[in-house]
Amino acid sequence: MNGNLYNAEITGPFAALCGGGTDTSGNMESCITLAELQGGGYALGDNKPEGAGRELRMSADEITAFAQAWINRNTASA
Repeated sequence: MNGNLYNAEITGPFAALCGGGTDTSGNMESCITLAELQGGGYALGDNKPEGAGRELRMSADEITAFAQAWINRNTASA
């Protein structure tokens, strides 16, 4: 992806990657949402009401490096 990721169109709906708890009604409340960007990259969002309309955009390399660092960090402390 060349250029500014924040200028890229989102190519489809956000998918919820839930990893948190549920609220008292049984709805997942702590989910990271993810959508692909036209031309490459990803938009990450937050499904909590306070996070509505906010997103972080990363290239495929950036999100992969983040995920690998996160796994390494959590594996090392286990």
